[in-house]
Amino acid sequence: MGIGYPSQEIDLDESFDDLDLPFSFRPMLVGVMHYSDAEEFSGSGDWLKVDRAFVYDHTKKRLYFIGRFETRADFDQWHHAALLRLALIGGDSASYTLHNQAATSTELICEDSKDQYQQKIEIAKEHISKGDVYQLCLTTRLVGEYLGDELSYFLRLRRQNPAPYASFIRVGRKSFVSISPERFLAIDSQTATSSPIKGTRPRSEDKDLDAQLAAELSESDKERAENLMIVDLVRNDLSVICAPESILVSDLLKVKSYSTVHQLVSDVSGELREGVSTSQAIAALFPGGSMTGAPKLRAMEIISALEESKRGAYSGALGWVGGNGNLDLGMVIRTAVFESGKVTIGIGGGITSASEPEAEHQEIQIKAQALVSALSAVVRW
Repeated sequence: MGIGYPSQEIDLDESFDDLDLPFSFRPMLVGVMHYSDAEEFSGSGDWLKVDRAFVYDHTKKRLYFIGRFETRADFDQWHHAALLRLALIGGDSASYTLHNQAATSTELICEDSKDQYQQKIEIAKEHISKGDVYQLCLTTRLVGEYLGDELSYFLRLRRQNPAPYASFIRVGRKSFVSISPERFLAIDSQTATSSPIKGTRPRSEDKDLDAQLAAELSESDKERAENLMIVDLVRNDLSVICAPESILVSDLLKVKSYSTVHQLVSDVSGELREGVSTSQAIAALFPGGSMTGAPKLRAMEIISALEESKRGAYSGALGWVGGNGNLDLGMVIRTAVFESGKVTIGIGGGITSASEPEAEHQEIQIKAQALVSALSAVVRW
């Protein structure tokens, strides 16, 4: 059961005695943390405060019922009611989509025209040439009206585009539909891991061409340099909360392939120092360096001056924070936000001194492709 807390700051350090379970998720918070360009971390966003949940183990095909209750009798009462509800609804997504038309949009309009976005790329490159930053993540948004059901849209999107952080979260009147592939931060038994993504190529139905595109990404000096800059930034962020000698870079510059794109991914991890709180851990890395650039604070200042509107949830973090100190938060990318009849999709890319404006604009179109296609929308670029 969840209680919605839209756009509020909440306590991320509430805790309770741990449970003996074969997975790290524990009830506390599920939701979306908003991007912020402020130096002080607030944790504001759209959250559900969760005291009970169903957890399905896809590998072992087991369903777990977990919760925080005063007595065993209270848990048993909820457990039996939950079983009855599951029996009645059948958990059948096919039936749901049959009776609820997926959200669609006739037209989405890019907040920056192609010329405007490319001009901003040139300004970003001027900052890089002057030494203000080494890399900058420049973003824009697609916005349009929609009709239909957001959950049915998610079920369609998830079938067509499976992703590690595929999520549907509804808080109040706002719905978040995400097929994010990127881990912002996970903490499991004192090990903190972040997996920045920098570098993108489209997929192809032609197997030979698809392999060629993946190899091109792996061998690109520009993409490798961009990824390495963010890896260094994440290592530095982790050093604030982890023992320096424990910080490890694994799967450096690994190509991972998703339904519509190949991406260049690296994993960076470390062991948390004694006494580091949940809020301190998140604050050390937030916002994610792959969505700001480096150095982070100066990049955020330039972003604030260049971008037309506040990012909101886009570039923030999405997932859960458990009451035992564990958490798993994905980056809010490849995400559609539905509210009051309007859908918004954030898109962007990393700009370096080697960036070509035309190629960068093509990249944001590729990143938007899956979400836009599932909406059956035409984009006015």
